[in-house]
Amino acid sequence: MTGTEDRPKVVALVPTWRASAFIAATLDALVSQTWPNLEVLVSDDASPDDTVAICEGYAARDPRVRVIRQPRNLGWLGNANALLRAARGDYLLFAFQDDLPAPEYVARCVAALEAHPGAILAFSDIVLVSQDGTREEKSYVALDGVTDRVRRARLVARQKGSWWIPNRGVFRAPAAAAIGGLRRHLAGEFSADWPWLLHMSLLGEFVRVPERLVVKIYQPRSLSRTWRFGARSWSAVTLSALGAVARATIPVREKILVARTLARFAARQIARSALRNLGRWRRRLATVSDDFAAKRNARR
Repeated sequence: MTGTEDRPKVVALVPTWRASAFIAATLDALVSQTWPNLEVLVSDDASPDDTVAICEGYAARDPRVRVIRQPRNLGWLGNANALLRAARGDYLLFAFQDDLPAPEYVARCVAALEAHPGAILAFSDIVLVSQDGTREEKSYVALDGVTDRVRRARLVARQKGSWWIPNRGVFRAPAAAAIGGLRRHLAGEFSADWPWLLHMSLLGEFVRVPERLVVKIYQPRSLSRTWRFGARSWSAVTLSALGAVARATIPVREKILVARTLARFAARQIARSALRNLGRWRRRLATVSDDFAAKRNARR
């Protein structure tokens, strides 16, 4: 039987902050992975609670777990990039603090990558648990069998379906080095995983493992719940995505094709934001008008 040291090394990158209520469940899921050559690398972003103490307790009991303490809060992107810089492995994955991967998740994703040398990332279907306990089965099938990088990138650029699912996939470490980390933009961290994934899609194929091997639990403080999905945010993140395409080592003609798709996507999102804002202003004006009419009638 092949020894552990002969298997590719996988590093699970766990960016944590203020997660003492649920980080133990995440770490339990990670140390239960069946893949034999695994490191669980945790970076605590100066949490004000007991998150780092819980993580260090796991590290004391399991040599596969390593904890980095950030001396000051870096934000989600800074913490994720600190993990990317510190990781030393053949394959990496972002193991988000509100995700619970099944024991065979890493092994299944690595097997998919090993079977497809042209693939850069492997991911599975998921179960999404909302704050009210509602469970939904989610899949991202748009990229199944797509080998052309321009078509693949344009599909990611359109954000059709649950495009964000692959962000928790296992990817080849050289891909992360080629991209150079996740980037802040003019709207901060808003949807910054989208340009990252778009750039990744230009580097190689995505392989979906057609099994529900991750449970994602939306926490009350889940990052995406704090974002403002307005015209400014969509404009800023689209500019960041255009920058990712510009940095990719592909022909200019291909960059132009992807850029056109991004421009159309941004125009649609900005138009939708404008319509939503118009609707809100109309409702506010209607409320003010009704209040004024009620006060006038009361004085009669």
